Amino acid sequence: MKLNNWKLCGALLGLSLAACGPMEEAELASYEQQEQELPAGCTSVANTSMTTHACFHYNSSGDNVNVTASATRTTSAPAVSTRHTHYTVNLPSGAEGSVTFVPVAVSPTPAGVTTESISFYLSPSTASFTVRTSGGTVVTPGISQTFTSSCGLSKAVTYDLTVGTTYILSMGPVTGNQVRLVPEYLDENSVRWYRDADGDTYGTSTNSVLTACEPPSGYVNRRFDCNDNDPNVFNC
Repeated sequence: MKLNNWKLCGALLGLSLAACGPMEEAELASYEQQEQELPAGCTSVANTSMTTHACFHYNSSGDNVNVTASATRTTSAPAVSTRHTHYTVNLPSGAEGSVTFVPVAVSPTPAGVTTESISFYLSPSTASFTVRTSGGTVVTPGISQTFTSSCGLSKAVTYDLTVGTTYILSMGPVTGNQVRLVPEYLDENSVRWYRDADGDTYGTSTNSVLTACEPPSGYVNRRFDCNDNDPNVFNC
């Protein structure tokens, strides 16, 4: 698994633009030259805007799609590849079930990049979840965690996956024979954070990270601190 440096600059989620201000063209160009893979130092996606976004789809009846999982691990299993979708996966009674997933390159992924970082949000947290290649090789996740969210989602497993490749997602068995699944691309949920050394809740524009993961300690989502060593000087 390739890992990128934390220091990435790039496009923000729409909800974060007002807080962080416009991005310089040079910063955007710098970001677009880098691959969209799980950043080094990313250890959690729990307390993030991506989780909030996943919960939005979880709570939206219009985004829900029911699928019946295959009783065998096969590439002909039903697909759960549509973005911005909450899947209710119905498993065989008392047994494991499988579906398929094919990653796509999402904006603003630069041309030529073949890997996307994807978090699979799940409920219940007790559901086992394994990603395999079409040949049956188990893919190791970068992050696997359970947490409490504002909705029913309580587990997230994050992978670097190859665009255009068919993966088999195996899950269960679980009580009730049903798993809720919301796939989220980290590249679509990245927020830019700025180092706030003086604790005035404003960060410096010269030290930032772009991530869909929880930010490093001491980073905030707004900038324009012209003196990050003086808490009395900010928003300038």
